[in-house]
Amino acid sequence: MLILGHVGITFGVALAANSLSPQSRVDSARHVHAPYAQVQRAIVSLARRVDLRLLLLGSLLPDIIDKPVGLMLFSDMFGTGRLFSHALVFPIALAVAGVWLYRCRRSSLLLVLACGAGMHLVLDAMWQAPSILLWPFAGPLPRGVEANGWLARILAALLTNPAAFVPEIIGGMLLMPLMRAICRGGGMNRFLRAGVVE
Repeated sequence: MLILGHVGITFGVALAANSLSPQSRVDSARHVHAPYAQVQRAIVSLARRVDLRLLLLGSLLPDIIDKPVGLMLFSDMFGTGRLFSHALVFPIALAVAGVWLYRCRRSSLLLVLACGAGMHLVLDAMWQAPSILLWPFAGPLPRGVEANGWLARILAALLTNPAAFVPEIIGGMLLMPLMRAICRGGGMNRFLRAGVVE
């Protein structure tokens, strides 16, 4: 799975989870409008509860860390883009640090990052690679063979493999209402600076 799949599906899951909260149900019951207006209100509600910028960053964080390390910097040593950050220990460490930060400063920033990183592992189906998922408890990381030509393989898969392009299409569709909310909130610059959506 690539960028749109990870970001869009993580956002969609967070939006669905937020809509199940009791406060969100009360807000929805007060306002009866068109379905698209309800989605926009749900996005604004989610943005008030969590920093969407961190959630979306967290959904890409394992790849942001592991791909450069395993495929570019140390390709001879690792040869794969799934390393330490694709192990369960990574989102758990973020969550533990997040609980500490929340208790000390009432900041949920690291918890939001941990949720995004955890969703990344789920969307990558990391349970199919237990030696990576359970690292370091399952032994050393396995050596991959995908270092050479990995970008070409990704592009070819996007054109021919439904398992690659369908999640990207779904993720892109899930991001469309968020992009509209970002534009209504003052644009991408304001969203990136302050996390504002309307």
